[in-house]
Parts: sequence; structure tokens; C-alpha cells
Amino acid sequence: MDLTFVLDLISGLGGVVVSVINTTASFKPELRQLQGTLHKITEIIKDVEKLNQTLDQRSDMFAFIKDTEKLVRKCSRIKWKFWKYFSHAMKLRQANNELLRFFQREVQADQTRDLKQIRVLMESVLHIISSSSSSSSSSSSSSSSSSRKRKDHMRDQMGHERGKLGWPVPGLSKDFVPLDEPLEKLKAKVFHESSVVVVAAAGGFGKTTLVKMLCHDHQIKGKFRENIFFVTVTESPNFELIVNDLFNPLPSSTTIVFQGEEDAKNKLGDFFLKNVSSPVLLVLDDVWDYNFIYKFPEIKGFKIVVTSRTTYPKFDVFEFDPLSDKDANILFRRYAFTESENRPTTTVREHLVDQMVICCKKHPLTLSVVGRSLNGKGESEWIYKQKTLAGGESVLDLYEEILDKLEKSFTTLNKELKECYMDFGLFPGDQKIPASTLLDMWVHLYNHDHPGLDTLKMIFELSYNNLINLVATSVRDNSGAIVNYCDQQFVTQHGLLRELAIRLSSKPELPVPQRKRLIINAPGEDLPASISILQEPMQASILSISTGELFSSRWCDMKFPEVKVMVLNLKSKTYTLPHFMKEMQKLEVLNVTNYGLYSSNIKNSHLLGCLSNLLRIRLEFVTISSLNASILALENLQKVSFIMCKIVNAFETDRSTSGNFKVWPSLVELEIDYCQDLKRFPGLLCDSVHLKTLSITNCNELIEISEEFGKLIKLENLSLQACTNLKKLPQSITRLQELSILNISDCLFDEFPEEMGELGGLREIRMKGCTIAGELPSSIVKLSNLYVQCNEEMYYQWCTFSNVKAEKMDEDTVGNLIKITK
Repeated sequence: MDLTFVLDLISGLGGVVVSVINTTASFKPELRQLQGTLHKITEIIKDVEKLNQTLDQRSDMFAFIKDTEKLVRKCSRIKWKFWKYFSHAMKLRQANNELLRFFQREVQADQTRDLKQIRVLMESVLHIISSSSSSSSSSSSSSSSSSRKRKDHMRDQMGHERGKLGWPVPGLSKDFVPLDEPLEKLKAKVFHESSVVVVAAAGGFGKTTLVKMLCHDHQIKGKFRENIFFVTVTESPNFELIVNDLFNPLPSSTTIVFQGEEDAKNKLGDFFLKNVSSPVLLVLDDVWDYNFIYKFPEIKGFKIVVTSRTTYPKFDVFEFDPLSDKDANILFRRYAFTESENRPTTTVREHLVDQMVICCKKHPLTLSVVGRSLNGKGESEWIYKQKTLAGGESVLDLYEEILDKLEKSFTTLNKELKECYMDFGLFPGDQKIPASTLLDMWVHLYNHDHPGLDTLKMIFELSYNNLINLVATSVRDNSGAIVNYCDQQFVTQHGLLRELAIRLSSKPELPVPQRKRLIINAPGEDLPASISILQEPMQASILSISTGELFSSRWCDMKFPEVKVMVLNLKSKTYTLPHFMKEMQKLEVLNVTNYGLYSSNIKNSHLLGCLSNLLRIRLEFVTISSLNASILALENLQKVSFIMCKIVNAFETDRSTSGNFKVWPSLVELEIDYCQDLKRFPGLLCDSVHLKTLSITNCNELIEISEEFGKLIKLENLSLQACTNLKKLPQSITRLQELSILNISDCLFDEFPEEMGELGGLREIRMKGCTIAGELPSSIVKLSNLYVQCNEEMYYQWCTFSNVKAEKMDEDTVGNLIKITK
């Protein structure tokens, strides 16, 4: 493929891209991205192809260009078929990525190959010179020697002055795994982004290895040359001593006396300005306090890379999740199968290696420690170790070295933050924990505020310390009033950090009955024998019981008189609530979550009616066949959440046969989400007249809300988001004078109630993605200070009312399709 043909192909593709951009409104972001990539690489293509011609090499890297041109032409014919739009947009992005991958990988491979060819050629030339040296004249020999000396001097001159300074870059261990993907991402930040980049991860995750690799990378060296400095900071650094180490790297050197840290900072700044040419890369390894970064002078061309166990939001943060499955396997093998005189490589079946890597949870420190312990051992010892780990014994229990490393991330926390961190051990590993679940617990354990600001602050603090990861599944819209700050926020935790939380909650020196937080794990049919034999009452105020798919629901006679929060994690299709719950009279918060593949049918649900002090119930992915009168009459219950539950028959209680009672008389918040069997909002729940917040979301089968809805005269916040089959609001909603926020986003209504204007307290309507088929009722003129979020179609209707402030919200149809397909 000659140069002219390649350039013609690219020119043709570029022309088609420009034509489609100018003639269609679709795909503009993707096409402009492709156009920019083509513009940038054309000159490089010329150089590469010229060299290939010179070296008589052929390039087939651009065979896909003609296919890309066909794709771009096809895009010009797609109108408003969103699925095709989505599909072809993805194909355009893929084509652009193919070009990028070529220049990031293929060209780099070509460069490596060419350098090796040059090296082979030079070795051949040197061999010829050496072979003919005996026949050369002495003057020629002397001249050659002098020339070599001059070249050696020129080669070493740049590094001469740098060698007199401290802060050298440490070497890489021969066992390190090339972390190619995170290294490339970190390099991108160093090259193109802010002056300070923080590499954040928990202890033992390989942060130091990554920044060492950065310093030894040939592209980094090409940019910063000899001006790469590496400082190990530690927990209690002495800044003056660190600066002294730069000027006097040898132990025998005289220590410089500074007049304090400010003087050391000034002298350091003067030194770099006068003696070190820009740019400069400074690595600060293991920083515990972000204020330490400010001790270094701000100099143009200075790039600072920091490693820390803490995420510092003041700076550009690179959150480091080091190992892929492949890299974890490579790292483990390097420690487990190292050849040496005393420990020859052993033959172990592949599945054992894979199982051990899984047990180590991709944690670099754990992989190295476990791998090293098995180095040279026979397969029988591998099998024993694998069974030990798979049997539930924590890696932390086996290797105190790992525990010591991770506990440093915990010891610096304040008391409440420590308690919140240990609460994460109540939930199964590798699961997303809703922030609202934590809010339900922490409101009563630590007096957090009900909207969730305190809880979110704790979550941010723990995330800031790299003890958990905060995941937002949707972009929060902050333009309106916020009812719950924890809504749509989820938290995950690395398995090893969860094990640390459990370990800290279960210190062996404290007997089980005396522990504040009791965490029981029963992966088999029955509870652990160590728990079932206990006869004395437990003093725990927080209880978590996790059971597997085979759990038989055979409960022993345990006593938990002090428990305030109970978390039940289950996986079985049928689950019987423990009979001892009826004696838990101090229980305030109950969380029942099924993590299995199928909805779990809950038995013994009548026991809930015995818990007179229960304040909050959260049920997720379970089937509730009935809620008897004693449950519905719980007088202190404040919040109930049904998430992905089957509840349609639960509210068919006949009160005439059970006597008169008030249904959940203290209930202020009710949450029903993804309950697909809910077709009608139960009229029974309209008796909870103190209800303030009602959220019925993603219930696609909901078609009707009873006219009894008007009884909820205290209701302030109503969300019916994404209830796509609900066509109208009940007329009785107009009685709700306290209603302030109405969310009907992603609904398709036929009409609003004619007397909508009677809702005197209404201040906000959120209806992004919602369409009203009929005209807006004229009574809306009665409302004052109403704020409405809506799509473009509804925007112009709302603008006809002078008393309404409408905000047009853009709809991302393709983005919604992407979310659906995830």
C-alpha cells in the first residue's frame, strides 16, 4: 500500500465526514471527534509511510478506512430512529477508537521494532570496527579512542549535576507487573492536566509501584529528562530534613540549618529557579496530610504527583484500582513460581492458581504475601491453603502484615467515623449499598439528620480516606428542592477493607456476648456452631446475619435484648424470619435484603407486629404475602421502604374482622420502587394521615391511585416518577394543601385535574420527560411562585402562565438508550 493511496483514502474519508457534518443534524459530536483525529494524524501517517517505503515495509493498518467511509455515508441517511441512531453512534466511536489505538499501540510497536533493528545494525558495525582495529594505524586508534571519550563525556554531562543531588528515583523490583492501563491514564494527567495529581488508593494497592513506573517511563524521561525527583514522605514528615536530603544526599554531608520551614521552602524555590531547567516532575510518595503539598514552592513547569491513602478533592485525583484479572494472575505467579536454588518451580494445576488469585481479591500486597508463602510448595499444600481461604477464613487472619498495613487507614479516623466504617461489615461484599440504607441506620445510631446531609458527609469522609467508594448511578439535578440527599447514591467497598471492618468489630479479646456489633455469617445450612451454642443474652446493639442459598432457617434460641439495628442478608427462595425477633423489644431499624437470583418468600412476617418500638423497615427483593393487623397497627413506625418487592396481596387485610385500628399512625415516609405487581395504590395506606413523603417510582404496572388519596392531608412531597402506565392523578389530590413538591418525570399523563390550582402549597413540579396530552387547566393561575421543570413541548404551555417560572430541561434520548442497554 503506497503513501499516495493511503493519503487518498484518508482525504476521501475526511471529505465525506465534512459533507455529512454540513448536511445532517445527527452524529455531530461523533463526526467532529473523528474529523479531529484525522486532522491530527495525517502528518504522522505521511512520515510513517515514507519510512515504510524506505525500509521496504508494507502497512495494512488502514484497511478499515473504506469501511469507515461507508459507515459515515450510511449515517447521513438515518433520521429519527433512535435505536439505529444509538447503534451507529457507537460504531462511529469505535472507528475513532481504532485510529487512536493504532497510534497508541501499533506505532509504538513499530518504534520498538525499528530500535531493535538499529541496535542489531550498530552491533554489526561495532563488530566490523573491532575486527579491523588491529590493521588500523596507531594515530587512527588514538583518534578513535579520543572520539569515544568525547561522546561518553557528552552522554554523561546531563546526568553529572543531577547525580550530586538527592531525591533519586528508586529502582523497580524485578517482580513488578507492568500496569499498562493505569500508567497510560496517569501519564495523560501528568502531560495534559493540572500541576498536582493525587494517586489515591488504600494501603497496599501498589501506588508506589505505579509512580516508580511513571518515573522510569521513556516518554516521561523524554519530557522531564534528568529533572525527576522522588520524595518518600511517610506519616510524620520533617520538611526541613527532606529539603536537606536534596542538597546533601550523602550521610556524611553537613546538615543545612534552616530558619524554619518557610526558609527551607524559599531556599528550595531559589535552587530550582537557578539550577534546574523546566519542566520538573516531583513525586511525593505516601502523603498523609494534603497541607504538606503546600510546603513546596509554586514554580512554572513544576508537576507534582502525590500518592496517598486519602482522596484530596482540592487537587486532580487519579483513583487507582490497580490490577485487572490478567495482571493479578501475572503478579501472583511471579511470587508463587519464582525459580531459585532453594525453591525450584513447582507444577500446580491451573485451576488452583486461579482460585488462589480469587481468594486474594486482586490486592497486590495480598497476592505477593500469599504467593510468596506458596513458593516452592507442593500441590497438597496449595490445596490445603485454598480450602482454608475458601472456607471463610479471612486473608487478614492469616497475614498480619496485611492487617498492619490497612489498619493505618483506620487509626486516624475520629470516633464516629470509625463506627460508620465498621458498619460496612454488616453488608455482603462486592455489593452496592444504597446510601439511603445507611441513612436509615445512622439516623438512629448517630442522630443524623433525616434529609441525609450528615450521612452523606460521613460517606464523603470515608470515601476521602479510600475506605469506601461512592457511586452515583444517575446525575443529580440540583436545580430543584432536595428531599433526600442520599437518593440515587450508592456505596461499594473493596473486599479486603470490608474484612478489616469485620475484624475490627470482632476483636478476639472481647467475648462474643459482649460485642457491640455482632456479625454472623452462615454460608451453609445452619448457623455457625460457635454462635448456636451460646446461651447467655447478647449485649450487641447492632446485629447482622448473612445466610446463603441453602440456609434451612433453623434458628437457635438466641437472645438479643439490646439490638437497635438488625440487618438480614439472604439468598434463599424461602426465608423464615427468626423466632427470637419477637423478644427484640428495643429494635428500631430492620433491613431485610435478598441478594439471590429470585425474589424470596418471607415467612413468619407476623413477628414484625411484636416489635412495638420499630421505627424503620426496609425490604428489598422479597415477597410479602400478607401484613396482618398487628403489623399495620405499629404505632411508632416512621418509614417503610419496599424495593423490588411483591406486595400486591400484602394490603388486603380485612379490618372489619380485626377491629378498628389506625394504619401506621406515625408513618411520615413511604417508599415503593420497582414493585412491578403494584397496579393500584392501596386505599388502606391512605389512612396514614401523617404521611409527609410518598415515593412511588419505576412501578410500570401502576394504573390507578384511589380517590381516598385525598385523606393524606399532611403530604408534602409526592414522586410518581417513571410510572409509565399511570394516566392521571386522582381528583382528590386537590385537597392536599401541604403538597409542595410533585415529581411526575417520565410519565405520560392524559390530563391534570381541572382544579389543580387549588393546591395552594404547591411550589415545584418536576416533569422532565413527561407529556400532558390535554391542555393545562386554567385554574393554575391561582398558584403563586410555582417552579416547573419540563421538556420543550410542555415549556411553551407553561410559559402562558405569568405566575409560573418554567425551566426547559434537555432530553438526552441517546443517553437514556445507553442506560437501558447497560
